[in-house]
Amino acid sequence: MPELIELDQVSKSFVVRVRAGRLRRTKRVVHAVDEVSFAITKGSMVGYIGPNGAGKSTTVKMLIGILTPSSGSVRVAGLDPSRARTDVARHIGVVFGQRTQLWWDLPLRDSFDLLRHVYGVPVDRHADNVARYVDVLDLGAFLDTPVRQLSLGQRMRGELAAALLHDPRSCSSTSRPSASTS
Repeated sequence: MPELIELDQVSKSFVVRVRAGRLRRTKRVVHAVDEVSFAITKGSMVGYIGPNGAGKSTTVKMLIGILTPSSGSVRVAGLDPSRARTDVARHIGVVFGQRTQLWWDLPLRDSFDLLRHVYGVPVDRHADNVARYVDVLDLGAFLDTPVRQLSLGQRMRGELAAALLHDPRSCSSTSRPSASTS
């Protein structure tokens, strides 16, 4: 089975300035990710866990093209995320705990509709996906509740649905993802 995600010896370093006296700063190199390699095939379910500061978010940001690796190579759906960020975004869904893709003052339903426009999803496909994820994630009772009024658990279920509504999939696939495999 072809790999949907491939990282080969990926590293990411940042230069930070550290205070060294009253007015002086020195540069220090921080190695956030150090030679990470893995491959994930289509349909796999994986967890990426580790302690705070281990480089998890940095790795995911390289997978979606927000950051460029300092060395190594990253491929998602056959694409280099740093060069094809928009195309990669159409093929994957990502949820960051501290970042939201939902509009704070709008009801969950309206956030989902805005995302339909952002990703250019046809109305009928979007309606099918909303119905599917509302059922799978038990969102029906609070679709008309503004996001700011949702509990953390409700909001995270809404975030998960939002990450999947545009039907993320590999470039060569025409199958629809399920909530447990994407």
